[in-house]
Amino acid sequence: MHLRALSADDDIAVSVLLDTTFGNSDMYRLAQCLRDEDAVAMERVAYENDTILGYICCARMTLPQDWWALSILAVSPIYHKRGMGRELVVRGMEHARREGAKAVVVVGDPKYFSRVGFSKLAASNLETPFLKEHTSLYPIAPGTGMSRNELIYPTAYGKFVNTISG
Repeated sequence: MHLRALSADDDIAVSVLLDTTFGNSDMYRLAQCLRDEDAVAMERVAYENDTILGYICCARMTLPQDWWALSILAVSPIYHKRGMGRELVVRGMEHARREGAKAVVVVGDPKYFSRVGFSKLAASNLETPFLKEHTSLYPIAPGTGMSRNELIYPTAYGKFVNTISG
C-alpha cells in the first residue's frame, strides 16, 4: 500500500470509494463541505497500481484549536480485514503529530479505534455534541488526555449529524 496526498484528479475515484463503502453519498458530501469550509487538515489516499483503495480525511476542530477530528476513514470493501484501515489511521496520526495537532478526536467504533491508539477514557471528560460512547481521543500533546474541553466541530458536521453519530 502506498499513501499520498489527495489530488484534484482523485475526485471521481474517491467519490466512488466513499459511495461504495458507505452505501450513499453522505461522506463524499461531508468531504466536499469540509473543503468548502477550508476545514480540512489532511486528506490522503491509499493506492496500488494507480487504483485508490482507501481514504482518510481529518478536519481542524473549531475548538479546541490545534485539535483535529478524524472525519472519514474508508477502505474499499474488497480490501477489508487486511489491515489497510489500521495502516491509514497509524500513518494519519503520525502526520497529525508532525503537523502540530495536539490531539485527534474520532466518533466511531471505540473497539476498532482503540487498536490504533484512540481511547474512550482519554475522551471521558470531553463535552461533545455526538454520542459520548462513540467518542475517542488520540492524545498527542501532554495534558490532552482526560482534559476538560468542549468539542466544537467544523460547521460541515452539523449538516451530517445523523451520519456521523450513527
